[in-house]
Amino acid sequence: MSILNNISGCKRIENRNSNVLSGLNLSISKDKLICHIRHKSLICLIISLFYFNGFSQDTPVKNLGPKAKLELSNQFSEKASWFTDMPQYNNDSSLFYSNKAYKVLDADEPLHQFKLQRLQFERLKKNIEMLPLASKDSIIELEWNKFKDISLDSKENRFLQFDYLNYWSDIKMGLADRPASLDLFTKAISILEIDKNRETQAKIDIHKGLFYAKYGLPEEKPLSIKNLHSSLNYYKNNHKEENSAELYMIYAQLIYNYTGRDQDSTTYYYELIKPVLDNYQKPLAHLFYHTMYSYDLIQQEFKNPTPNGERYEEAKNNVAQALNILTTYNMEDNMNYPYCFVLLGDIDFYTKNYEAALANYKKSYERYKAINTDYYATSILECIADTYYEMGDLENAFSYQKEYYQTLLDTEKEKNERSFRESELQLDILKQDKTLVRAQSQQTILLVIIGIGILVLILIYRNYRLKQTSNMKLGEANKELNIKNKQNELLLKEIHHRVKNNLELVKSLLALQSAQLEDSATKDAMMASQNRVQSMGIIHQKLYQGENLGSIEMKDYFLNLGEGILDTFNAENKVKIECAMDNLELDVDTAVPIGLIVNELLTNALKYAFPNDSNGNILISLSQSTPETLTLKVADNGVGKVIGLSPKGTGFGTQLIKLLTQQLDGKMVEEHTNGTSILFQFKTKPAA
Repeated sequence: MSILNNISGCKRIENRNSNVLSGLNLSISKDKLICHIRHKSLICLIISLFYFNGFSQDTPVKNLGPKAKLELSNQFSEKASWFTDMPQYNNDSSLFYSNKAYKVLDADEPLHQFKLQRLQFERLKKNIEMLPLASKDSIIELEWNKFKDISLDSKENRFLQFDYLNYWSDIKMGLADRPASLDLFTKAISILEIDKNRETQAKIDIHKGLFYAKYGLPEEKPLSIKNLHSSLNYYKNNHKEENSAELYMIYAQLIYNYTGRDQDSTTYYYELIKPVLDNYQKPLAHLFYHTMYSYDLIQQEFKNPTPNGERYEEAKNNVAQALNILTTYNMEDNMNYPYCFVLLGDIDFYTKNYEAALANYKKSYERYKAINTDYYATSILECIADTYYEMGDLENAFSYQKEYYQTLLDTEKEKNERSFRESELQLDILKQDKTLVRAQSQQTILLVIIGIGILVLILIYRNYRLKQTSNMKLGEANKELNIKNKQNELLLKEIHHRVKNNLELVKSLLALQSAQLEDSATKDAMMASQNRVQSMGIIHQKLYQGENLGSIEMKDYFLNLGEGILDTFNAENKVKIECAMDNLELDVDTAVPIGLIVNELLTNALKYAFPNDSNGNILISLSQSTPETLTLKVADNGVGKVIGLSPKGTGFGTQLIKLLTQQLDGKMVEEHTNGTSILFQFKTKPAA
């Protein structure tokens, strides 16, 4: 369902000259809105009590057989799904029942294996739903180890692995890593292509249509539409209520593809999606409808104005409905929230209400930045510049336009410039090979081999001739290569420098946010996040400052990390951090998780090992005990761990340490004599 997350902000960027008008005047007063929400919540609560009355008593789960446990798990899953629909939408409740559905099953029971893995994937998506894309990518990569080796003999497992890879591909696309996204999507498609069932092929066609559209090249729009129509032919002829999600995805993407290009087709699919939304009560689906329909109305009014601007008013009403959904269900962190203010700013802009347009654009920009969607935030800079220009404020117009182009340039440098034609070729390679094996006769294969052999001979002869003529130019080519290598090294250092600066900015933003918080637990969590960001930032700083761009000198890194954490806790004069180790260089993929582990252990020690501002020492050592084993030890002479006392804090740091230890194929041993000592053994290799 990635279309729900990224589709609504794109049209403002795609049609820069077709933006629209004025501020939103909500017809419901604040008191009435609060009353309305309370009544609605009360009704939902009553419905929930009646609907789930059969689950009010705890079942003696241990006494149930495997089939009974599976049935109970399915019931909990249905409850979790019920809480993802309006009007009872509640993400926490959905996650709660998903966890219950998971816990009732047995890990060693073969009958439960697929259900456990599917629930594990769904819970994972819910748990990371609000995290930045980069964090999602790291976690998904770690969790892939639990899914990559599942047997693909069953249809259910093939669909599970397809959904996982497709979800990961969407994350990579959001990070503008097109090659990685394409590679993951190609693997996902290859898993399902062996199944020639029409329903399976329809699923493949849907996701191909979505992927072509997300890739963004204009020439791929027809391919997207072709695949979506192919899938639509199946679901229209085999329509069931459980297919509402598929029909919604198809109609939504077709609306997006046709908007601004073919008004008749756009109107046609808006009419088709309305009855689907009656059954499909996901908030994001209704948000898409209201925001996209508002955009379409604004474009129609701009191109063919009516005497009283009726379409603008209708657009405002749809924006109001979208905002009502977002605020009612506490979804202000969703990217549709700032997009609503883009739409309102467009209306204000085209009705020449520039002050209101400026306020809405700036509010949208700040919200996009707050939820780490810099791509869309960048586009708003041009809207702000255009508004200042219309107001006659050329100085601010030029300033924002300059910032827009500079940010756009930086973004474009990070994008892969590969043509989508290469993507189309790679997507079809597996299918062509399999079709060749199944369909062609031995005679055809032989002809192909002969043709390839002739081609290879021609290429060998051509390369021989080219080699003879190019030897004289080899010296000059080597010089050019050395120059390019130095340029690439400089560019790589610049990238690490910018990453470090961006992490510093994130840390500063977290510090600014935590300064405004009053809840101590939340402030501690924000401080822990600052330290984690700082840990990664130091690594990138060491990379661009050092001679070797592929490795980190760990002793110097630990000293810098320790100084930063001591400064955070104002403990420079109370606690001393020592690094009893020789110089040791590690590759970045190993240094980052080890750095995060040490960051968590230092933070825990400073928070809990030395109460009442007592003095103490913390020792860090890292050594290569064998050619393929690293030994890490972090010890303090603090108060140690009290047996029987429940752990302090949220436990997230402990969970992070365990995940990172698993990532490095490591083991952890704790001792609590004369303080706390934690020893790790990692199966890895130092950098060359």
